[in-house]
Formats: sequence, structure tokens, C-alpha cells
Amino acid sequence: MTIMNESQILARLVHPDPEKRLIITPLIAPNEQFGPTSLDLRLGTDFQVMRRSNYTHVDPLDNPEHLQQEMNELWEWIRVPVGEPFVLHPGEFALASTLEHVTIPLDLSARLEGRSTWGRLGLQIHATAGFVDPGFSGTLTFELSNVSMVPLPLYPGVRVSQICFYQGQETLLPYAKKRFSKYSGKPSTAASAFYRDPEYARLRTALEEEGRRVLV
Repeated sequence: MTIMNESQILARLVHPDPEKRLIITPLIAPNEQFGPTSLDLRLGTDFQVMRRSNYTHVDPLDNPEHLQQEMNELWEWIRVPVGEPFVLHPGEFALASTLEHVTIPLDLSARLEGRSTWGRLGLQIHATAGFVDPGFSGTLTFELSNVSMVPLPLYPGVRVSQICFYQGQETLLPYAKKRFSKYSGKPSTAASAFYRDPEYARLRTALEEEGRRVLV
């Protein structure tokens, strides 16, 4: 796979074939957002922060419906108006999403990274999940961490990240059709659905058959 330059990215944004077209919307100020091999993306208005709770842990082998309820109780959804900041304190972790909705053609993949301007202030925009599969469509989730010693005010609409694209052969397994994909089509920030991974279902079944666990 080869990384695409700004001319190739632009050509895909206006490609006459809908199957080959890269969609990034809204693209508010292309002259500010294009780099040599990347395109800057903006911070959206929706955030999720983890509430303090009495949970000692979250067990992925629990009943999926119960786990979904626990996750809903653990995460607080915050919408920040444009012009006001979301303050990320030192050592804190929060989920956010891109302002832009992104649709990736089947012959492209992408990688989301932080901008160096924010990295030098101690902001990390993802933990490990920076890769975007061909066929993905939706907003991209940021896993925000502040590793500095001072609070960081984050304003919706500010360019905190950059995305680069790689061209390869067209996939036969786009993200949306992947059997166990969990985040396709999300219009905003999406919390982890780790407990829906198939290995946990197999473990639950095996333990239940052995009488070592009863799902409630």
C-alpha cells in the first residue's frame, strides 16, 4: 500500500464514481485542513467521560445485556456547545468524536493520528485504535488522554487530528460487512463494546456447560 498525497486525496473527494469517492463532510476549510499527505479533522461536540462508581471491575463474561447496562451507568454523555470548552484534566481519559462524517471506499484504508501541535501540549487522541478499515462509514472516535501537568481546554471545531490514506487492492470484506464489526455507522462517540467479541461468547458457553457460571 502507498500513502496518498494531497492531490490524490482531493481527487478522491470529487471522484465521479460513487464507489471510489472518499466522503468527508463537513469539510469546512480545505485550505486549512490539507497537508502534504494528510487531512486535518476537527473535534466534535459530543464527549463521554467515565463516572466514578463502586464497580470493582467489569467482567466481560457477564451477561451481555447486563454488561450493556453497566457500560451505560459507567459512562456520562456530555454535549459541549460550540464556543465553550471541554476541559481534560491531567491523567484523565475521555471519548470524543470527529466533527466530520467519514466514508472510506473499498480500495482505501486510513490512519488517524494526533496533530503535533496538540501532542506537544500532552494531548493523545487515541490509545491504540488509529486504523480505519476500508468500507467504514461514520464519525471516528477519539480516545483522549492528557499526559501533561496542566488542564487542556478542548473546543469543538478545533483541528486536533489528521487522517492519512493508503491505496491498495479493493477488499472483499468491507468493515460494515465484517461479521463482528461493532462501530460502523455510528453518528457520534461510541463507547467500547468489547464484551460482544465472539471469544467471550464461546467462553460463556463453555463455562455454563461446565456449571462454573450461570448467566443472569
